[in-house]
Amino acid sequence: MDYRPEIDGLRAIAVLSVVLFHAGLNAIPGGYLGVDLFFVISGYLITSIISREIEDGRFTFAAFYERRARRILPALIVVLLTCVPFVLILMLPREVIEFSKSVIAVNVFASNVFFWAQSGYFDRTGELKPLLHTWSLGVEEQFYLFFPILLMFALRFGRRRASLLLAAIAGASILYAEIGPQTKEATFYLIPSRIWELLIGALLALWSTEKLRAELPVLTLDILAAAGIGLIGYCFLDHGDIRYPGLRALPAALGACLIIAFASAQTRTGKLLGSRIPVSIGLISYSAYLWHQPVFVFARLSGFDRPNVGVALALTAFSLALAVLTYRFIEQPARDRSWLKRPALIALSSLGMACLAGASTVAIVTNGFEKQGLYFSSDDTRRLYQLLERNTGGDFMRDMGSDGDCVFWMTQFEPPAWGRLIDCSKRFGPATVILGDSHGMNIYNALFRNKYRKFVVGLVGPGCRPWARTRECPYVGFDEFMDAHRETVETVIVHFSGSHLVVDEHDRQEPADVLRYGGRHHFNERPIAMTIDYLQGMSKLTRTIWLGPFLEPRIDFRDLENMKRVARGGYHLNPAAVDILSSVDKHLRDTIGLQRRGFHYISFADVLDQDAMGLLNGDCLMYRDSDHLSVCGESIIGKDLKALLLKYSSAGR
Repeated sequence: MDYRPEIDGLRAIAVLSVVLFHAGLNAIPGGYLGVDLFFVISGYLITSIISREIEDGRFTFAAFYERRARRILPALIVVLLTCVPFVLILMLPREVIEFSKSVIAVNVFASNVFFWAQSGYFDRTGELKPLLHTWSLGVEEQFYLFFPILLMFALRFGRRRASLLLAAIAGASILYAEIGPQTKEATFYLIPSRIWELLIGALLALWSTEKLRAELPVLTLDILAAAGIGLIGYCFLDHGDIRYPGLRALPAALGACLIIAFASAQTRTGKLLGSRIPVSIGLISYSAYLWHQPVFVFARLSGFDRPNVGVALALTAFSLALAVLTYRFIEQPARDRSWLKRPALIALSSLGMACLAGASTVAIVTNGFEKQGLYFSSDDTRRLYQLLERNTGGDFMRDMGSDGDCVFWMTQFEPPAWGRLIDCSKRFGPATVILGDSHGMNIYNALFRNKYRKFVVGLVGPGCRPWARTRECPYVGFDEFMDAHRETVETVIVHFSGSHLVVDEHDRQEPADVLRYGGRHHFNERPIAMTIDYLQGMSKLTRTIWLGPFLEPRIDFRDLENMKRVARGGYHLNPAAVDILSSVDKHLRDTIGLQRRGFHYISFADVLDQDAMGLLNGDCLMYRDSDHLSVCGESIIGKDLKALLLKYSSAGR
């Protein structure tokens, strides 16, 4: 197909938006959608090539996958190999293991599945995963395993019928992304809810838009292409918090389609995108995409973790410089078949991937080279490392407690589980029920570990707050249960993270940077009002308590150098987070106290003084990560919480 420089210009928009988003710049809150643009571009270009080769009788699978290997593997292997020494220097053994697992996942193009099984793309921990961005390579390569076969089959019936088939699959994919049974993480990472973006590009290629560009007036082409830029700009600048593919990404994808279909050398948009600077950035976009995440992660682990426009732009420029070198000395030679023959390509790629897989396997087997002493410059460092290894991280779900009888927890509460509560209430009297999010999981565990009562139920799960009634949460089922069996429940305790009651100047909930460093913020009044309404309704059925938020450290436990500074300073909580969450607690007490309520609010400050206690209690590091209690932290806090609740209960309040 003829070279179209405006598509490289569109690539430049895509890669810069992703890079600047990962740099932490607030100017483009929707910059993550640049990946969606890449999917559309990829679908268009690959389908254009394959369809013409199939129709000309020149297509072979060997040639197709050789092209993909030349395009993807050499630069990827170089970036992965370069990451290894920095990982060993800057990361703890646990993170070395996780990196090594991610390398193996990248080698088999399954990193999207690997990261889906871990945590969300937008979580704070995602900022410290050097290979998180490779999830998109996994999606693309999984797509291209079956797409040539599908296209060969479909084109037997002509381009029109092939287009109808691809359109039907794309429609099913976007419908699945919107209303399917998957979690939001699965929606983001896995191919069923992503395939529509690649197929939209494929449809453009089958519709032969060259004819439209030749026949339509230049003014019409300009208007349509400019509309595409407008749609993309709208998505990039939108501060909405819906960050998962589906209708949220549709305007950006359609904008990319309009540019691909109608921008040409005669249009102003085409001339702008096809000018020297955008095209130059577009040509190095793949290497820039590969380099930027490791550069940002290693910079954060080296102390450049506070958002700063100057540092962000400097790291972006450094990523682009590395991309220029990689494009010039790795990508271009690898695509030159006269310089790098197919057998040499296969041999070198296999050798590189085998070395990476072998080194990763050794790292996993040796527990991240833990016993090799790479991390311990002193006894204090060793003790700190042992504290971090013993108390932080781990599998939160696996650490949830249950006595196998009537002290248990679940994330959903459907009618089949109702009988268990009814039976337990006959044996032990009415229950104490904890409702809440992952912090509610901490509170349930705190009571479980201190044997609060014989009948305690945790209806808790990540993200499950009174205003977030998703299908993964127990609120609707519990409401129905209470309407029918209120006599089985004595007390309902609602608890969730106070960070979700804080928004930054752009109205983004749980603003990680503000909570960590301070900054402009205000209270999120809508969920506060919705929680009060929910508790008021529940209080008509049983005794109801809102247990206020506990203080969160908002400290990065994965950064050993930062933790050394925290240890030298006395293991205090982050002052910015303490101030903000203390103000949330005061605001809740003031708001609830304005008029008589049917429920009771208990400030966590009445349980214990977390700020005075700090991060360390004896040999217990109180938190497992930046905002959740550790197992031993749950046990320690649970003693005081148990005493307070028992006193509260005996007083008949």
